[in-house]
Amino acid sequence: MTDKKEKEPLFYIQQPNFQFPENQMQTVYSSRKAELERKNKQLEKGSELLDHSTKEKQKKKLEEEAVEKVADQEKVQEAIEEFEASREEKKEGPSFAFTTEKRKPSFQRIKSFKEMNTAERLEYLIDFPKQLPPIPCIFETEEKAIRGFLTSKDEEWIEIKLFNETIEKISIQLLKEVKMIGLRR
Repeated sequence: MTDKKEKEPLFYIQQPNFQFPENQMQTVYSSRKAELERKNKQLEKGSELLDHSTKEKQKKKLEEEAVEKVADQEKVQEAIEEFEASREEKKEGPSFAFTTEKRKPSFQRIKSFKEMNTAERLEYLIDFPKQLPPIPCIFETEEKAIRGFLTSKDEEWIEIKLFNETIEKISIQLLKEVKMIGLRR
């Protein structure tokens, strides 16, 4: 009873043999100081073979290159500082916290239809966007009230298209009030 047989797996899954990539980390780095020191060491080692005058020329050349690099860095740093200073001046210049000017809206407010007088209402209805359906209105005179759409306007007359597709002309002087009915469903 203690003899247990090892069973083979019931489910075989074939696994490929993975070859994991080898990580290539940075092994060499350089800096300006390290470069200068390395070149100086090479000069010292090579000085045994070179005569003294060429050795001095190479040292001077390396020192001049180092000075030029430092000068370039200083120029870049100055340019950055000038740019930063100009940005700060621009930020400080238009300070809105203490301005005495009143802020003006970027667009003009249009009166509501109820606030307009009769002439303004007629202009509004004539200039109404053509993409939208016309607005039915009640045009009141002393004698009667006409329901319809404003189609055209002259200096003295307006034309109203009634709901039964007929057109009626009214003098602007006889017109007392224009009321918007709204769209019917």
